[in-house]
Amino acid sequence: MKKQKILIADDNPHFAKALKFMLLDSFQEQVDEISIVKDGDECLLELNNKLYDTVFMDINMPKMNGIETTREATQQFRNLVIIAVSFHSEMKYIVQMIEAGARSYIIKDEISKETLEKALAIEYTY
Repeated sequence: MKKQKILIADDNPHFAKALKFMLLDSFQEQVDEISIVKDGDECLLELNNKLYDTVFMDINMPKMNGIETTREATQQFRNLVIIAVSFHSEMKYIVQMIEAGARSYIIKDEISKETLEKALAIEYTY
């Protein structure tokens, strides 16, 4: 299995670091590297500078929100997998992110090894 290059786009540095730790702790064999950016503009710049497999995208970010960034990123990078991560559990946000091109949606309060595994579609042996 090819190791994944993952980008986390989230303006909350504590959440971004915690998610990075969870991903490395649970899926270290499947992860090549993880980078963090704090807004949509930085995300698009980073995607233009390096090839990533997966982006964990927050919705509420300064400059360019996650919905706009997802729409732009999926138009530019067809094979990019975007997984929305947000505290918003309202259906309107889920629909907006999926319509923008996200493949999955994880509510931050419900994040776990299992939800990450499903979102990443990584087969993990316990």
